[in-house]
Amino acid sequence: MAKDPVENTSEFDLGDFVAGKKFANFEHDFKGIVEKIYEHSLLVVITENDPEDDATVNEYNHRAVLRMSDTKILVKTDNPAPRPEKEDDEKADKKADKKDAKGDKA
Repeated sequence: MAKDPVENTSEFDLGDFVAGKKFANFEHDFKGIVEKIYEHSLLVVITENDPEDDATVNEYNHRAVLRMSDTKILVKTDNPAPRPEKEDDEKADKKADKKDAKGDKA
């Protein structure tokens, strides 16, 4: 069964360059690019790390899942994915209300 796509309501976008805090086997903080956005976390491709952490980065296949709360945006992407505007949602709700009102009169 396919799931509906989840709307991105976070401050992060695919392609953002971010800084991640050390965790697990990492001895130092690292930097990378957001590859996927989850509800409260990010999948980041590690692009810059301390040489002491090379073995860990290789073991993790150059990827890490980070909490959004522990991740800092260093450079926003120039080409973020489009997000639905709230005004469009409000307009759609008003149209639906008008249709319901017309249907009640008949």
